[in-house]
Amino acid sequence: MILHVLKHELRLIFREPRFWIPFVIPPVILAASQGIAVSRYGGQVMQGMEGYMMLLLGCLMAPMGAPLAADSFAGERERNSLELLQLSPVKPADLFWGKFLAVLPFPLVFALIGQGAYWIAHPGVSLEMGVAAMLGAASASLLVNAFSLLLSLKAKTVRAATQGTLFFIVPLLLLVQFCYEPFLNGIFIPAVTLVASLMICTVVTIVGMRKFISL
Repeated sequence: MILHVLKHELRLIFREPRFWIPFVIPPVILAASQGIAVSRYGGQVMQGMEGYMMLLLGCLMAPMGAPLAADSFAGERERNSLELLQLSPVKPADLFWGKFLAVLPFPLVFALIGQGAYWIAHPGVSLEMGVAAMLGAASASLLVNAFSLLLSLKAKTVRAATQGTLFFIVPLLLLVQFCYEPFLNGIFIPAVTLVASLMICTVVTIVGMRKFISL
């Protein structure tokens, strides 16, 4: 039944083009800002910053899945269909995992695609730095997605859930700004961060599932 719910949720997502718009915003903004900087100050201004930009791009993509996560449960509540879902023959746990697995891939896949495209356009990024940036994007996507679904369970409207999730952008930007140098200087820190993110994501997801079952 989880697979059935997953397929249903994916069909709904692919029918709604508005869900795709946020994933276009970070690459466009970063490309435009980098283009302006290069045109004003020359190509040398970006030398040594490619890894930082790649990590920033991946982390900015993570909160862009907020509308998807918000619609998972807050959207059902707003449409007065959450109670009907819980009365369906599908187990509440299957409903929860189906919705969770439908939302999770989008910020993660778009982040990695965006970073991959940036890496191809900037071959000066070393293998170690590129892998570290991608691990950072995966960690951010897992954490933001898990907490987004938890907010969606508590919020009464999609707007409230989305706005709450977007607050993740500020700490992500601060972490990238102040910690990118040690983070990109090897694989150990990104790998540990990913493991920690998986553990936190698992705990938050279990808490969310129990809350959904108890609604």
